[in-house]
Amino acid sequence: MTMNRQLASAVVAILFAPFAAHAAPMTLVNDTWQDGDRTTPAPPIYSENGVDSDADGDLESAWFNGGSGSVMTASPGNLRMDPADASATWTTYIKAEPAIGLSLNDFVRFTWRFRTGDVNASDTGQNFRIAMVDSAPAARLMADGSPPAGVYAGLALFGNMAETTGNANSFEVRERNTPSAGALLEDTASWSTIANGLGAGEVGYADNTVYTFTALIKAVAPSDLDITMTMAGGNIGGTGSVSLHVVDTTPISFGYDTFSIYVGDQSSTATLFDSSLFMVEVGHDEPVMPEPSSAVLATLVAVAMPAYRRRRASQ
Repeated sequence: MTMNRQLASAVVAILFAPFAAHAAPMTLVNDTWQDGDRTTPAPPIYSENGVDSDADGDLESAWFNGGSGSVMTASPGNLRMDPADASATWTTYIKAEPAIGLSLNDFVRFTWRFRTGDVNASDTGQNFRIAMVDSAPAARLMADGSPPAGVYAGLALFGNMAETTGNANSFEVRERNTPSAGALLEDTASWSTIANGLGAGEVGYADNTVYTFTALIKAVAPSDLDITMTMAGGNIGGTGSVSLHVVDTTPISFGYDTFSIYVGDQSSTATLFDSSLFMVEVGHDEPVMPEPSSAVLATLVAVAMPAYRRRRASQ
């Protein structure tokens, strides 16, 4: 009986090993601003890209502050973003050129954790936007400022930030839909809707509360992207988490090198965004074959046992 179990285990391991192969994700950026610096590595490097070159415990990427009156201040453990009374943008680049390119079963995962300040009660717009795109080299920032008009390709979350959501599309995934140059997130006409995950009149964001945004983007076919975007924290959506999963069968791009945040102003979003983590991971994830049933195991053993007995007899 023991020999049968050993043989069954060996057969299953050989037959199913190719379907259970998973490569651990590689972390390109994992920044908690322990050194109190938001400007390194400077352009054209932009990111430590998986190597802690300054040995401070973080994998850093440089951040750029844009907008009239907006402020971005790093201190050990956090990156505070204050939008003031006008629109603001905060942008970072995951790596130097070229962008991350997703082949079949490759994925990229973005994680941004932040604390709100005072959140407005009932804004009706989509003034909280997060882009994950491939920037044309000429559109990359070299110093503080908002991303210039340029050619961008990728995805974004267009969201409503209020204590009670005031927009019918309060958690909307969009795709950049034009090859012509334009502003990154301010040019709303350059983005087309893929799907929406939260309507109006729902529980939104709360004051002084920590939220975690994640975006998992995976190439699941030569022309398909599997997209999951989630915002978790407080009582958002009435459950503490809003998530949207969709397969994009007509993606514009499989490349990503830019993460950018846009807010309309503090009166239509929040008085501050205090970041405690920004992380980017890449990996390759093969499909997993379901665990075989006992009946399947019995069949495998029955098929393999005669050959095993013959081999034992010949020894």
